[in-house]
Amino acid sequence: MTWTDRTDRWIRAHPVVPDTLLALAITAVIGPPSLAILEVARSPAWVLWVAGICGSVVLGTVALRRIATRAAFFLASLAMLVTVALPNTVVRPDGLGLAGASGDMEIPLFFLPSSAVYLVLVYAVAAQRPWRESLLALGIGVTGSLLCTARTATGYGALPAGWLTLLLALLALVAAVAGTWAVGRSHHDRRRRLAEEAAEAAERAAADERRRIARDMHDIVAHSLAVIVRQAEGGSAIAARSPDRATQALSVIADTAREALADMRGTLQVLREAPPPEAVQPSLAAVPALVDRVRATGVDVRLVERGSADGMTTGAATAAYRLIQEALTNSVKHAGAHPTVTVTIAHEPHASVVTVEDDGGDDGGERPPVPGAGVGLRGVEDRVQAAGGTFEAGPAGGGFRVRAEFRVAEGVRSR
Repeated sequence: MTWTDRTDRWIRAHPVVPDTLLALAITAVIGPPSLAILEVARSPAWVLWVAGICGSVVLGTVALRRIATRAAFFLASLAMLVTVALPNTVVRPDGLGLAGASGDMEIPLFFLPSSAVYLVLVYAVAAQRPWRESLLALGIGVTGSLLCTARTATGYGALPAGWLTLLLALLALVAAVAGTWAVGRSHHDRRRRLAEEAAEAAERAAADERRRIARDMHDIVAHSLAVIVRQAEGGSAIAARSPDRATQALSVIADTAREALADMRGTLQVLREAPPPEAVQPSLAAVPALVDRVRATGVDVRLVERGSADGMTTGAATAAYRLIQEALTNSVKHAGAHPTVTVTIAHEPHASVVTVEDDGGDDGGERPPVPGAGVGLRGVEDRVQAAGGTFEAGPAGGGFRVRAEFRVAEGVRSR
């Protein structure tokens, strides 16, 4: 994790810190002009004190806008209501640096720059709270705009020329409140959409991982148990006549079970710490050992290899191995007695083709088939397609054939 990631995580866990810094920054910008207005205002001391306290409350609630959004908005709204209710004050234009202005000006105290910070609280409610609460905040903000406009009229009068000014002022206030609310609401919707997409992605990833583990477990358990069952059946049948061959069958059973345990351990290790793929995923280099193990069950397996596998990706090589493993397992489980299985691995300039075909064996049926769930080939098809290959399986002659083709990207074979 980078320093930036750690900082972002810490800020998300402690939002009051950046919000407090924001409140201090806003205070540094608008505090001086607000104080300047209060210094030249001609109002009773208590009015100025109340106005200053209300402005401080509005500024202070910025620090609480994320950890206590509703309370912050309520306090800011109450402070603004009190400010609007305060009597107008008279200020000297020269005290505000307005050169050329003559006469005193009567203004409502909500003209203090600190009042503009109220929009930050409107945004916070729209961005953080549910739809109904944000809509209520919008209504309060628009109502406040109406009150501010009406209060302004008491300071400047309702002359014909002044009504247009008041109308424009009202439209400006409503636009500011509504625009701020709309921006906050769009951020709320965007954040919710991103969260939903992240949740869906996590769910899909979990489902894909479950399917992958299920495929791995099926490949390991189904193949190993099929070999063990056939060896146990054969060993028990010849134990009395040929103890040496029975001993050999037991040795194959032990080796198969040991390899299955190793594969299971590697698969389960993925759930804990995700070791390197080569530690748990087999490739075409393991096919000869796989063929020898199946051949030891009495199945006539013939392996034909042509070309080099240098152009195959790791994913394609693993998918090819699992295809061969599943096809051989199905031949052991479902073919008749004494089947002949041909495994062909052909690496061409632009594709690698893997084919496993059996002749169906002897329909006399000396051995009952081993039952299966029928999901192995579907898992193999998923693997092949995930590796960018094409898959087909079905009856061929009197037996069954499974075939996959993995295309090689231009220039890969020549490396």
